[in-house]
Amino acid sequence: MDAARIYAEAQERLLALAAGPAGEAAETPVPALPAWNVRQTYAHLAGICVDVVAGTVTPPATDEITARQVAEREGQDIEQICQEWRSNTPALLELLDSGTRMRHRLPVVDVWTHENDLRGALGIPAQTRDADQLLDFALSGAARMWPEHLPSVTATATDLDRSWTLGGGTGLQWRGTAYELHRALMGRRTPGQVAAMDWTGDPAPVLGALALLPAAERPLDV
Repeated sequence: MDAARIYAEAQERLLALAAGPAGEAAETPVPALPAWNVRQTYAHLAGICVDVVAGTVTPPATDEITARQVAEREGQDIEQICQEWRSNTPALLELLDSGTRMRHRLPVVDVWTHENDLRGALGIPAQTRDADQLLDFALSGAARMWPEHLPSVTATATDLDRSWTLGGGTGLQWRGTAYELHRALMGRRTPGQVAAMDWTGDPAPVLGALALLPAAERPLDV
């Protein structure tokens, strides 16, 4: 994964949003993140950047850590939060360039995923650039952890003409765009939405394993 570039470009898009529609709708709830509004989502992004650079947090962050990050920036507006985030990013980009373990790439997954969470909250179309790299990272990780007792799943990104297999043998076939597959893996689709995707075979036994983060409780479109 081209981690540093993807992170930097996602941040630039988010900073541009903060100077416009996100800043104007700072208290708007984020449906993909029911506990947070737009401003609090930016507070988390700034906080994880600060914590990783300082070495106080090694991704993935727990719910307690993310709640602390948001609480520490309560009372700050989006402009202040973005200034802090921007000032700490060069050091994070160096870490993204030098880290060799999979967990060193998790801030990239975080910022890319939350960018689309925010776009959904603001009624802005999804940003799909680099979905191929994010999907490869997610499915490669899922393949290493796939429970042996579950049917195998071959996931095919229809816009890439590329497939990944979770588990061994012949099993289920799951098809969708790289973006939709990644959103499902990141828990941004309900189990019902995932089941309604293009499947060959009954996906019911594997739906819980496919969501690498808790699945959405209400349907999301972005």
